[in-house]
Amino acid sequence: MRGKDSPLSEMIESFLVAKEAEGRSAVTIEQYGIYLRTFERWVGGGTLEKLTPEAVMRFVAERRRRSPTLARLSAAILKSFATWLAAMRYLATPLGGSVLAAVKTPRHDRIRQPYTDDEVRRMIRVLSVSELRTRARDKAVVLTLFATGLRLNELRELRLADVHIARPIEESYLFVRADTSKSRESRQVRLDRIAAEAVRTYVKDWRPDKGEAAALFLTEEGRIFTHNGFTTYMARIGLRFEAAGIQNWMAHRARHYWATSAHRAGMSPFDIASEGGWRDLKMVQRYTKSRPFEELQRLPTPLSSVLGRTIS
Repeated sequence: MRGKDSPLSEMIESFLVAKEAEGRSAVTIEQYGIYLRTFERWVGGGTLEKLTPEAVMRFVAERRRRSPTLARLSAAILKSFATWLAAMRYLATPLGGSVLAAVKTPRHDRIRQPYTDDEVRRMIRVLSVSELRTRARDKAVVLTLFATGLRLNELRELRLADVHIARPIEESYLFVRADTSKSRESRQVRLDRIAAEAVRTYVKDWRPDKGEAAALFLTEEGRIFTHNGFTTYMARIGLRFEAAGIQNWMAHRARHYWATSAHRAGMSPFDIASEGGWRDLKMVQRYTKSRPFEELQRLPTPLSSVLGRTIS
């Protein structure tokens, strides 16, 4: 019977299988595995007896010295692991609760800043004047991220069959399949004219002919990008942006820009959550509350927008 004497490594694998059965994405399960195995190595292996509040707090404190984000994720994943152990009655307090219930997940209030409109225009210019043979693909990738707010893995796993270039082109859209989405729900996402034109050009002039069932964005050899390969590819694009003075390129900031732009365009938080694949409004609120001050300065103030020029 499994209990506190069970090998830590064995229980980690069982936990990952349980998460897979719940329908968690492959990327999430991979992340869980990395963090839990890092903790296992840190405590020197052994049994579940090593999973104590004291050990976890020391581990999280060490992670925090390296990165607040790393510490927060480590604590959250270990607490999830302990909650599952308690639910399965493998390791629990005398009252049946999680042994890590008293461990706090560190707060990390990052200032979330989307790209500015000027930065987005400069990125598009960098891609438009590129002399690289991958220019059509690179431009389609970046514009699709800004136009749809897709998560990086959603974009990577998008198939050509999921892309619907319509007539008129303004009615184009993408279909995000549930098995590729963090929310585990399928959804339709509008693809505006600028991005739709870029995708159509890429498919017509550059994309290797691998059929509609293959991924939309392929390597030059016509292969599907692996998760690590796509991350590396995005980093290479980031180096070109950095050379143009644009720092910290990442797909998630493009998603942030999409959410704030949608809010500026008049979309309600509920519509943004639905099209963006969020299950609740928490992340939408975190994104839309942090519009760059430079953009706020270009808007009418509340008094002016109501009274206009009626007062002299």
